[in-house]
Amino acid sequence: MAQRTRIWFDVDPELKKRFKAAAALSGKSLREWVIEALIEKLEDEIDAGEGLAVLGEVEGTVSLREYLSSGRASQRV
Repeated sequence: MAQRTRIWFDVDPELKKRFKAAAALSGKSLREWVIEALIEKLEDEIDAGEGLAVLGEVEGTVSLREYLSSGRASQRV
């Protein structure tokens, strides 16, 4: 069995109440709900990074910074 580690962080009491309510509404413990939310966030970050990498590989594309500095963004009205 893989070793687990504990993560501690402080949250405002009102935010904790909202977390607990969301967990209860989904039929999960607070621990299950938080872990699931963290995994979803991590997967979203990975997907976004991969998507941006693919966009950068497409021939003829430019970065947002390049697009904005080129003046083309202000011409589209």
